[in-house]
Amino acid sequence: MNFSQKLGLFILILISVAYVYISFFNKDFKLPEYRHEEKPSVYNPLEVPEPIDNNEQQEQAKTKNVKIFVLDKSGNLRSVNRTCDTNIEKSCFKYAIKELVAAPSAWEKSKGFTSEIPSGTKVLSIREASGNILIDLSSDFETGGGAESTYYRVKQVIKTANANTSSPVYLYINGKQANVIGGEGIMLKQPLNERSLDE
Repeated sequence: MNFSQKLGLFILILISVAYVYISFFNKDFKLPEYRHEEKPSVYNPLEVPEPIDNNEQQEQAKTKNVKIFVLDKSGNLRSVNRTCDTNIEKSCFKYAIKELVAAPSAWEKSKGFTSEIPSGTKVLSIREASGNILIDLSSDFETGGGAESTYYRVKQVIKTANANTSSPVYLYINGKQANVIGGEGIMLKQPLNERSLDE
């Protein structure tokens, strides 16, 4: 065995002794841990929620959609929307009834919508109290048109009322509860509901 072989054997023994010592006798020695570096998060503008526009929220809170019922070209009752501005209107129910009596808008008329409610009809009062609502219309509501027209105008009031409140609604004509409508004597069961005109 030459000198270089002896030297190599000596180094190998030295390394083995050092390994045994470190592994079994020196508990404080620790190999450095491998640490996985996380990639920095990438800013994605799509993930950032849009700021809430308080003014827009307030504007939305100021309006409420109501429905009124008119007749289409085929003579069927159809609902159309109105926007009630709660800053102006104290009651959106009252607004809906006033809009119903006022007849279809110019745009709705251009689309063939009509109303059987006589043009002279006035809303005398609408009282919302004690869980009931009383609609008082002028006597013009009963004039003209015959039995079919009277039936549909009452039906317009019934459907509009029920679409805009869950409270019981009663119809009055000139301050008196309307149990019979028009010269044809159409019987009306109250409060107003889908069966009010059933015989």
